[in-house]
Amino acid sequence: MSQTFIRFISKAARGSIPTDLVTQLLSLSIPTMANFMLPLSLFLAILFALGSFCSQSEMVAMRAVGYSNKLLLKISMGIAFVTAIANGVCSLWLAPWCEAKQYEIIDKAKSDPSFFAIDSGRFLKYKDLVIYVEDLEEQKGPYEYQKEAKENSQKMKQLYVLTTGNEQKRLLPSVNLSNEGWISFDKNDSMWVNLKNGYIYEGPDEKGEYNLVSYEKYRLHIPTSDEKEASNKISSKSTLELWEQADSVALTELEWRLVQPISIFVLVLIVVPLSMVNPRQGRFAKFLPAVAIYISYFLVGFGLKSACSREVFPLIPGLMFLPILFCIAFAIPFNLSDTEVFNKLRRSKLLNCNLEKK
Repeated sequence: MSQTFIRFISKAARGSIPTDLVTQLLSLSIPTMANFMLPLSLFLAILFALGSFCSQSEMVAMRAVGYSNKLLLKISMGIAFVTAIANGVCSLWLAPWCEAKQYEIIDKAKSDPSFFAIDSGRFLKYKDLVIYVEDLEEQKGPYEYQKEAKENSQKMKQLYVLTTGNEQKRLLPSVNLSNEGWISFDKNDSMWVNLKNGYIYEGPDEKGEYNLVSYEKYRLHIPTSDEKEASNKISSKSTLELWEQADSVALTELEWRLVQPISIFVLVLIVVPLSMVNPRQGRFAKFLPAVAIYISYFLVGFGLKSACSREVFPLIPGLMFLPILFCIAFAIPFNLSDTEVFNKLRRSKLLNCNLEKK
C-alpha cells in the first residue's frame, strides 16, 4: 500500500497526474491489494487463533467435547470458502476493472489541462510546454478574456514559460518571462495563459541568431496531451478479453486469477495442522515456518507466472501446478501426521527400530 501511495505521489510531484486524483487512484488500488491481503489475513488469523487455543490448553478441553482436527479443518474450510469468493470477485472482475479505470482517469486528466492546478514553486509540463510560477495571489472578480466572473481566481506572479519548439511548424525554442498572468477558458473550454508585461527570448534560428520580443499583453494556448498510459497492460484487461485473446501472456494472467481463490484452500490445509502446538511451546512456536511456507508459495507462483508467460513452462498444467505441488509437499503430509493410521505406522517403525537395536 505504501509503494502504491509513493508511486502516485511521485507522479503527482513530477506533474504527470493532478494531485487531486491521488486519493481516488489509491482507492482504486484496494481490490488489487485485497488479492494479496485476503489470503494473508486468513492465514495469520487461523495460525494465531488455533495457536492460542493450544498454548492455553483450551484445545484439550475442545477435543474432550468432540472438536477433532477434522472438525476444526471443516470449520476453517467454511471460512476459507467465504474468503475465496471475495478473492475471486476481486481477482476476476473488480481488480481488472479498477486498474482499467485508473488508466482512464489518468488519460482523461492528461488530455484536459484544467485538471492540473497551477501551483507556485513547481514545474508543470503540458506536452511541449513547461510553466513555472514563482508566486500566486488570490484575486477577486474576473480577469480579461474570461468568459465569466470567477471568485478567488489566482493571480500568477513572475511566470517562466519554456517551449521546446517545433521544426515542422517552424517554431523556435523560446523562453517567455512575464511579471503577471492568469488562467482563462474560451467557449470551447480550451485553457489559455494570459500574460502581461513580459519578454520572449527566441532562438537560435537557422543562422544561430536570437530574437527578443517585448509585449504588454500575450495569450498562450495550453495544448492537450496525447500521451496515454499503458491501458493495454494485461492486468487491466477483463477476464473475457483474456479468454478471447488466448495467447501465452493472456492465458497465464487468466490462470493466475483463477489460481488465487484456489490457493486460499491450499493455504488453509497447510496452516491448520501447523497451528497445533504444544502448550509449553507457545502460540508463536510455528510462526516462522508458517510464514516461510506462505512466502515461498507466492514466490514460486510469481516464478511460474513469469515462466508460463515466456513459454518456458507449459500452460498445461501451468499455474495450476502450484497448488498441486504444495498439496503434495506440505498439506497432505501435515494433515496425515496426526491421524491414527500415521501414528500406528510410526509406532510400528519405532518398535522395529528398537528390536533391531536389541
